Amino acid sequence: MEKCAAVAASIERSPVTSTRKRSSELGVPRSTMRDRMKKDLNVRPYRPPFVNELSDGDMDRRYESCRALLDIFLNAVSRSKVPFSDECAIYRSARDRNVVFWSKENPNFTQEMEHNPPQVMIWAGMTSDYLIGPYFFDGPVNAASYSAMLETWLIRIPQLRDRGLLDDVWLQHDGAPAHFALSVRDVLNECFPGRWIGRGSPTSPAPSPWPPRSPDLTTPDNSLWSIIKGRVAARRYNNNEDLRRAVEDAFRTITPKMLRRMSQRTWRRIRLCAQHQRAHTDSLDM
Repeated sequence: MEKCAAVAASIERSPVTSTRKRSSELGVPRSTMRDRMKKDLNVRPYRPPFVNELSDGDMDRRYESCRALLDIFLNAVSRSKVPFSDECAIYRSARDRNVVFWSKENPNFTQEMEHNPPQVMIWAGMTSDYLIGPYFFDGPVNAASYSAMLETWLIRIPQLRDRGLLDDVWLQHDGAPAHFALSVRDVLNECFPGRWIGRGSPTSPAPSPWPPRSPDLTTPDNSLWSIIKGRVAARRYNNNEDLRRAVEDAFRTITPKMLRRMSQRTWRRIRLCAQHQRAHTDSLDM
């Protein structure tokens, strides 16, 4: 009981101390201490989500943007007119795949990580009602390739034109350099006059420019990409054409019910960000 109380007091003082260091500080065998933590104290290890560091200015911009979005888009109908969009690199072989080397002795085994591994770069936009994409870039995302996507693909796709949505949507994207290029803003102002949200967007009637370092507030980043990557990573691919087909197949698994849930999550996080001092929403939206 004395050892158990010492472990409990140590956890209360410093919950992030490793079991190895805590064992050394308390003079308790690590296996014994872990057993006490699990069985007697009922504590479990939890991995923190990694989030972007935010400055005071970043947090202010998060609050201003979220508050403006909530003021302008008051209900589910108006919010369904905001396609949240983003790009993502999908690798042919998952870079975080677990690799182990079984041996009786330490083989001092290392695994090299390939520089610029084979990948496809995709773009997608989504609301509670529809998923646009994937669009595959032929090379890196820059001002020219992003402008071409907007002009030659996005405004021509049936999901916008056939539904009569082209003159009604408010396209959102983040402040990546390619998005901020003057040529891109010219295209956006022509295709979505006064109805796009991002760095350099019109200040009225559009919301404030999209806050930097805030992937938790966009539906592709906080929901879609993890689903697509999880399904694509189920196997390895011999070439990028196979990978592209797998990405397209993964997109086809996204159901209307999933879209609604993902969209609701984003707007819930926007509300939480406005209510909780502009903080990261990953820990608030569990």
